[in-house]
Amino acid sequence: MKKSLIAMAMAAAIAAPAANANVVIYGKVHVSIDHVESESSDASWAVSSNSSRIGFKGTEDLGNGLSLIWKAETGYDFADGGAWSSSGRNAYIGLTGDWGTFLYGNHDTALKMSTAKLDIFSDTIADYDESIDFDDERWGQNIMYISPNMNGLTFAVNGAVHAGDGPEEDLFQSYSLAAMYSNNGLYLSAAYEFEDDSDSDDDETNWRLGAGYDMNNVHVGFVYEDTMYGAEVLDDGDNDESGWAVGFDHMLSKRSKVYAVYVDTDNDIKNHDLSGDDQKGFSVGMIHKF
Repeated sequence: MKKSLIAMAMAAAIAAPAANANVVIYGKVHVSIDHVESESSDASWAVSSNSSRIGFKGTEDLGNGLSLIWKAETGYDFADGGAWSSSGRNAYIGLTGDWGTFLYGNHDTALKMSTAKLDIFSDTIADYDESIDFDDERWGQNIMYISPNMNGLTFAVNGAVHAGDGPEEDLFQSYSLAAMYSNNGLYLSAAYEFEDDSDSDDDETNWRLGAGYDMNNVHVGFVYEDTMYGAEVLDDGDNDESGWAVGFDHMLSKRSKVYAVYVDTDNDIKNHDLSGDDQKGFSVGMIHKF
């Protein structure tokens, strides 16, 4: 009898912290069968794991409307079974309340956040951060503030310490800021980002505008970005690039879907190391979120 009581007490002691921690396990399985080629690369087939991930996140109520938040997310390669890949996904700790959210760690920049919902081919071979060469990044040693939603308007600003890449006396060597508005299906955004490269004169600045509208099952989106490296504007007339993509998807359930997508671009196809321009690819994939 005494042993049973001791065992029950130990179980209760172990379970109590877990219950109070409010930990959520989540993830995404995204695997596709791809056929890709370019003007200087032979056509090839591949099974690709496209930013598949597993994560843990939690909150703790600190009282007076204040909560501590944290997230630890990592990639998982479902194509070859590689686990806990070092993929630089979001991982942070912070505080949130009526005044907004403050966090620090590894996180998407404000520029990336500003048009994330407009990237309808996100993580597929037609993802615009490769096929159009948009500059979507996550920064480590990142300090960020996200405002509360104010009648549809939200602001975000972050700065990266980037220790070792710039003068040690400077708190932020790189920074990013964005304003986003969402209301009745309309979405508008504007963002600016500066990324310091102290080892060269190739400091990078980006301006980005986004617009989208959702009506029933119809989505229309537009993203424009202007990039400058040092004193050189990327689209100076000699480096113009273009691409297009078309896709179809079908929801199997609220958490699962299948899709097919085709992309033709002068730039790069995501997740495939092809050489040369004029890259083309066709992909069929499945996505499950948990």
